[in-house]
Amino acid sequence: VAAPDLLDPKSATHNTKPLLSFSPKSVALSPREESQVVATVMKRKTVTAIFLLVVLYLVIGAAVFRSLEQPHESAQRLAILSQKLEFLTRHSCVNQSQLEELVKNVVSAIRSGVNPAGTLTNHSSLWDLSSAFFFAGTVITTIGFGNTSPHTEGGKIFCIVYALLGIPLFGFLLAGVGDQLGTIFGKGIARVEKMFVQWDISQTKIRVISTLLFVLFGCLLFVALPAAIFKHIEGWSVLESLYFVVITLTTIGFGDFVAGGSEIEYLDYYKPVVWFWILVGLAYFAAILSMIGDWLRVISKRTKEEVGEIRAHAAEWKANVSAEFKETRRRVSVEIYDKFQRAASIKRKLSSELGFSSAPELTLPRNTSVNFTDEWERNERDTGLQNSSTPPVRNGGLLLNGHSPERGDISII
Repeated sequence: VAAPDLLDPKSATHNTKPLLSFSPKSVALSPREESQVVATVMKRKTVTAIFLLVVLYLVIGAAVFRSLEQPHESAQRLAILSQKLEFLTRHSCVNQSQLEELVKNVVSAIRSGVNPAGTLTNHSSLWDLSSAFFFAGTVITTIGFGNTSPHTEGGKIFCIVYALLGIPLFGFLLAGVGDQLGTIFGKGIARVEKMFVQWDISQTKIRVISTLLFVLFGCLLFVALPAAIFKHIEGWSVLESLYFVVITLTTIGFGDFVAGGSEIEYLDYYKPVVWFWILVGLAYFAAILSMIGDWLRVISKRTKEEVGEIRAHAAEWKANVSAEFKETRRRVSVEIYDKFQRAASIKRKLSSELGFSSAPELTLPRNTSVNFTDEWERNERDTGLQNSSTPPVRNGGLLLNGHSPERGDISII
């Protein structure tokens, strides 16, 4: 079923490309297209989550229906039992077994589609041409009201074959009608949007307003108007008429309310007209459901993109914080190191100024003799202190200032 292109009605009005095409040639997909097709498949976790949500929805619905309908069922059961007892009390000639047999026959007749009330003279056939046409239409539309069904073996076999062939054929027809209906509504929405564009309204508001107009006009044409007609012809209440319309167009078809099922005189073309209304209404509802599905896919895609953006921002923030922390730690360590270097430099400067600095350590290579005699004598001649100085002691080429090398306390001049 082709939904109307509400996002771009102009393109929908000029779209002449067929929706369905068949070709004997095989279609080859590129690896990128195959990856995109695989990406569209739902994940197992998503399917499981949707399944659990549907089961929860069913449980909630069952609880609500039980609380609403079970008391009414119990009241009806007590009412029919009291009526049976009252009937047996008033008519002593009828025993309980005979009454139960009559009730079973009445229930069987109702299940067969025959109304046991009244006489045979004022009953219309459920299998005349108009009623049979309406029944065949409910078969291929998969509505299946259930008020009429085949009871012969030949009728059941033919119904199987007829349904298997007719349901796909009706699907093609429904797709074509939905396409044409969407094109018509798309043209109307395009005209409405042109009117709104002249009023300087934002594009988003124009889309929302046009979509709401499409939904409201369709509901008025395919739901409200038929409900008013059924209320007038069938004699139903407003709620019963709306109930029948919605249950029919959603292909649920309980069969408790069926157009043309009352004991009144209908026109011969009444039921065929009802079936044509069902055809167009199903196309409209299919377009609405397809549009809702497209919206949900768009919302899901946008949600995934937003979640991806949030994750990207979070990762970027984390990386920035980590980099800032590392930079701060590096800066603090550099500052502490600089402070220690300054303290050590100040300490060395103060020690040198106060004369507390130790002489640098000198390590002499092995088997090396150094003679400092000439240097010492030259210094003495310069200072004129040769007589007052202690003569040096020579030991292995080393000039020792009154100290023994065995003590390890050697000062080198």
